[in-house]
Amino acid sequence: MLRAALPALILLCSGPAESFQLPLVGGRLRIAVGRQAATEKTDAEWRSMLSPEAYHVLREEGTESPFTSELNAVEVAGTFVCGGCRAPLFATKTKYDSGSGWPSFYSPIDQSALTLATDYKLVLPRTECRCASCGGHLGHVFEDGPQPTGQRFCVNGVAMDFCADEADPGLAEAVAKRAAAATRTPSPASAVLPGALFNAALAMSFFMSYAENCGKVEASADAAAKALAYFPLACSVFYGTIAARSLRRLLPAPPNSFDSEVL
Repeated sequence: MLRAALPALILLCSGPAESFQLPLVGGRLRIAVGRQAATEKTDAEWRSMLSPEAYHVLREEGTESPFTSELNAVEVAGTFVCGGCRAPLFATKTKYDSGSGWPSFYSPIDQSALTLATDYKLVLPRTECRCASCGGHLGHVFEDGPQPTGQRFCVNGVAMDFCADEADPGLAEAVAKRAAAATRTPSPASAVLPGALFNAALAMSFFMSYAENCGKVEASADAAAKALAYFPLACSVFYGTIAARSLRRLLPAPPNSFDSEVL
């Protein structure tokens, strides 16, 4: 039923100024939002220029093993660029240790660096991030990151290369100018609402479970049962918070507030 309702949900969530496509890959629905990739190559060209590991991630939407990327340890000032087309994506200043095992950032260099998509490969909706220049798969965006954005861009290290500022001052200057001029516009509804509505539904489901059983448990003398009764309530608060944080991305931001707001 959920999959049957997805096309209607997409049409409902998409505005006239946004573009989306509905390709079925291996029976899985992907909703891609954003501009057309500027760098287009044939599959043979991508295979010839990328390592097998990079090709698997960038072109086949694969995932590298956690704690295997050398980029996890990078702390030197510099720019993380796309491993497929060398387009600047992230700066070291927005990188942090998420403990996930993959390089993580709380913001890209600006909003034009990435495109967002909603995928259902794991059934649950997730927000995928891609290189806006070549369309290469990078990773996913989660709503559990640090301030000032509250987001975690969890990126496969093999999908990127790193260039220190000292090694390429010209790139560093260009990235700094882009970051300084960056502004944030609301994220496309079709990239936000599927996940937000799903999490809101989970929150309501857990809350209904708590409301249905809390009266029965309160009458019980079993301390363990009473403590366990609050587990659905905790889950409800957790998923409700994630849904609310996702919906914030639909709101317009004050001028020059890209660094203090979500993408």
